[in-house]
Order: sequence, then structure tokens, then C-alpha cells
Amino acid sequence: MPGEGKLNYDGAVYRNGSCSEAGWVFRDCEDVFIAATNLRIVPQKDPPTTEALAIYYGILRGKRRGYHCLIVESDAWVIVEAIKNSDPCAAAYGNIIDDIRELKMEFEICVFRYISKEDNNLAHITTSFVKESIVE
Repeated sequence: MPGEGKLNYDGAVYRNGSCSEAGWVFRDCEDVFIAATNLRIVPQKDPPTTEALAIYYGILRGKRRGYHCLIVESDAWVIVEAIKNSDPCAAAYGNIIDDIRELKMEFEICVFRYISKEDNNLAHITTSFVKESIVE
């Protein structure tokens, strides 16, 4: 149905910490590809913060695309659990988790699911395009 979809995302950090990137794949509820995009984000040294930023920007893009029901699938278990848990998140990325929880409330339905890295491969590939497009 229009306004319903799935979001797979992935975040990545360069080994030297000079760059971080995020990639998103949007599909309909029957897993038909709709759109994909990627973006360089503020450099982060720790992967969980990059994953949290990637999911935040992905959900924001979903909102801008007009979704009112969104299933968010991630291979970042620690981030998915932090979002689903209602307790305050004391991690370095806790403020981002708070922002995700707040943004989630703007949807009729916004569900977070953990999936394996293999099942999240398309989002991983989308993220890797950022690396390939950077001109040093």
C-alpha cells in the first residue's frame, strides 16, 4: 500500500576514522525495490554511533518520502535493542537514540527488527558506493 515500506540501512567507518558513510534501501512490503541512496556523514570513530546516525537519517528520509508505516531492518543489534528499550541510553550515542525514538513517534507504525549481515547485504553494498565515489 502507498505510504508503507521497509528500510534497510547500513553505516560504515573508514579504518583511519577520516570518514563515515550511510546507505539506505527502501522497498515496498512485498520486498520490491523502490529507492536507494547513500551519504557521507560526520566522521565517527566508533561504529555504533555511525549506525545510530545512519538509522536516524534513514528514518528521516523515509518521513520525507511520505511513509506513515515503516519497518526498519538493521544488522546492528545493539542499536535496535537500544531503540526498542524504553530506558535511557547511557552510551555515547544515547542522544541519537533519543532522537530516533522521538522521530519514530511521527509514524503511525515504525517497527525495528534485527536481521543478519547477510540479509542486510544490499544496504551494505549501497553504503560502499560512497567509498568508491570519494575522490582524494
